[in-house]
Amino acid sequence: MTEAFETTPCNGVSKFPPDARRRMGMFGALASLVLLAAPIHGANGAQPTQVRDVDDPGRIPYQSFQNISAGQHELDFPAVPVGHRLVIQHVSGDMNFNFTPIQVVVTVEVTGGASSFFAPFSGTFVKFDQPVQLYVESGEAANVIVLANDGIDPASRGFLTLSGYLLDCTASPCAKIAK
Repeated sequence: MTEAFETTPCNGVSKFPPDARRRMGMFGALASLVLLAAPIHGANGAQPTQVRDVDDPGRIPYQSFQNISAGQHELDFPAVPVGHRLVIQHVSGDMNFNFTPIQVVVTVEVTGGASSFFAPFSGTFVKFDQPVQLYVESGEAANVIVLANDGIDPASRGFLTLSGYLLDCTASPCAKIAK
């Protein structure tokens, strides 16, 4: 005796023919891939270039630290080595004043450019980490000036740090900076 098994719509089997089910499954799989790929590409579209730049042998991390003495308001940072270009991306500082300032202005000067900003303070303390984008050519140096209340030498003690990266212009030629 042969048994027959019959399916009915109430047991969860689709009413669609097998070809339609296969097409719907392929459509669902493709839609899932598109949804997975879109956020990755959209959120990180520029990332591969950034990763290559970090791994570039011509790009060297840079950080220079300077202590501030009593009455000092201007700091000269070391000259950029021959065959390199410095890209300054951050200036940060921590200072203690002999008085409560009304305002504190920090200026980072390089040949052909500068970046200035008002530094936040609380009582006699100033702390900041400011993004900047400045370029210093081979043999030249950055200079940072900190003034309070329109010209008073502010700090009794503190420090300043410049950070960014050096480009090795001998590993690959540095492009001219458009002016």
